[in-house]
Amino acid sequence: MTTAETLYVIAFSVYLLFFLLFARFFVWKHYSERKYWNRRPSITEEDLVDLAHKVGKQVPFISVLVPARNEAAVIENTIRHLVSLRYPKNSFEILIVTDEKETQGTRDERQKIIREVHNLVQKHRNGSEISQKAREAIIAVLSDLALAEFLSKKFEDGYSLGIPELCLLPARERQVIVRDISIEIMNCKGTPKMKTLRGIVKSTCPWLSELDVDRIYPASLAVSMPVLAAYTQLFDDRSYPVLKKAINHTARANHELTQDIILRMTEFIAARVATELKSAAKTQALQHKLTAALKDMYPTTQEVVASVQADLRHQHVSHPRVKHIVVPYDFEGRLGGVRTGRSVPSTKGRALNWGLSFLDSRSEICGFYDAESRPHSEVLLYVGYRRLLDTKASRVLQGPVFQVRNFYSMSPFCRIAALYQAISHDWYLPWLFRRLPFVGGTNVFVEKTLLLDIGGWDYTVLTEDLELGVRAYLLNSAWPEYLPYHSSEQTPPNFKAFFKQRLRWGTGHLQVVDKLEDEQMGEPYERNKIKTRLIVKGQVEWVAYQLATFVPPVAMFLHCKNMLDPHIVPPAGRWMLSVFSAVYLGFTVYAFRRYSCYLDTSHEPDGIGSWLVVYLGLLLLPLAAFMFPVPYTAALVLKAVGREPKAWAKTPRTGERRLAV
Repeated sequence: MTTAETLYVIAFSVYLLFFLLFARFFVWKHYSERKYWNRRPSITEEDLVDLAHKVGKQVPFISVLVPARNEAAVIENTIRHLVSLRYPKNSFEILIVTDEKETQGTRDERQKIIREVHNLVQKHRNGSEISQKAREAIIAVLSDLALAEFLSKKFEDGYSLGIPELCLLPARERQVIVRDISIEIMNCKGTPKMKTLRGIVKSTCPWLSELDVDRIYPASLAVSMPVLAAYTQLFDDRSYPVLKKAINHTARANHELTQDIILRMTEFIAARVATELKSAAKTQALQHKLTAALKDMYPTTQEVVASVQADLRHQHVSHPRVKHIVVPYDFEGRLGGVRTGRSVPSTKGRALNWGLSFLDSRSEICGFYDAESRPHSEVLLYVGYRRLLDTKASRVLQGPVFQVRNFYSMSPFCRIAALYQAISHDWYLPWLFRRLPFVGGTNVFVEKTLLLDIGGWDYTVLTEDLELGVRAYLLNSAWPEYLPYHSSEQTPPNFKAFFKQRLRWGTGHLQVVDKLEDEQMGEPYERNKIKTRLIVKGQVEWVAYQLATFVPPVAMFLHCKNMLDPHIVPPAGRWMLSVFSAVYLGFTVYAFRRYSCYLDTSHEPDGIGSWLVVYLGLLLLPLAAFMFPVPYTAALVLKAVGREPKAWAKTPRTGERRLAV
């Protein structure tokens, strides 16, 4: 056998091994469906109450904790979803745990923006020199002033076009639509996408029909024109081309108005709006308007939670109790710990340990979800059911997380990563539980007494969830059971954020391994067994997978240099390699279709061309496969040189359409 033939046989064998490893997905699928997904019981609230009565117990009380710092963009939808979960409403509670440091930081930022705007107005600086938030705050104030002018009775006869439609909306929603459309037009340089602007109307008023949106959308555009014109006149006359493009767009949307009429109407109202803004700047009125605008556009998590709580109290529907717990800036982090008098770094484990002190006295089980979680509506019924039937086996229940909801807002790489992560949780996680006491930080339920016995969460480890699962087993023999109810969540939208998140996960994994060595917890045999398995699933597999990703480009290079002789393998074998590639890509498309029902459709592509881009992005699988293990191997390298991340980093979220209520 020649060298070229030998190299080809090696490459062929590696490709075949890759495919066999890939084929394990279908083994895991069969296992998970046979053991869990196909055996889910059908449970109603009445069934659960009857079962509790039969076994002589109360319906288990469940406390759901949601740590939320800088989560204003998603926390409202999460609360509204959680209160709608099917379970006896007097038998569960929801604790939203926020951080005092967020309020402190936001207060300082708002004061800085207000000073920035005052300097702009009073000193006639160029508007292009201010921050994005300051610019948007000005546009928000101008939007309110423009609406006031349009709705003024003395202009009713001359400028009533489209306003009757807007008058049908509540005042706040009307203001938000005009403001957000004006901001979007400015950010898009006067050429926004119609779907995006219509999406603003629909997301602000989700109860509207398509016919209502068709009438309100052009009316909102007409009101936005004076807003942009006033901003241009006052602060940035270089934006006039943006205004002209926007007027053209508005004229097309308002079929009954010509561009000339819109321009004259815009100039007249804009002049009045600009005058009003200058007058407001001479009093405290502008500061009050800016403060209100910033609070509305950039609320703190605390403000959103308080608003949702107030809304729920006024609804004539039964809801579980929603508690708002604020972690003091100086809480040290330990369960039952003290306040230090100095600022302490925020971590998820620290927030949860503080929240555990505020559980209802009846609580038996603690559930944990991330701030953007959408768990299955029947998950609590199953948790209560398992608790009543088998208290010991259900001490830790971990469900799958499908991090695909913001799919259409991700980069192509992150889309592929999200799909394969969902497949992994769906099929592989039940198999993994045969080897490791894996616990994730979301869609997990833990017995309250177990949490208290082992000292709560470790707030110093970057993967506090994995550490908790290991410690719960070694100290209290609690092994997690798979929970066959999903939670849909988000994946970081770009590779930079994805890399930082996975780097934290990899570093935390290494920290857990080190902790097992340093603290000597549990029985030596069990500790060493778990440590060995963690090393195999971590360091060994990371390096193996990363090295494996180099095989295809090396084989391609050797082929280009005529250093491979494929004739050593029969034609059927070579044909089989081509089929492998098609199978991988086909499976990726299958995963996309499988989890499409969990995607947020508010950013769904519009048109065949846009959909084609989505499917073409899935063809980047070979490049994505090379990048998957990079954050983890980077964690190994950084730890080896003492440069691994030390601080807990928050995962960025993608804004979502408000849920209809």
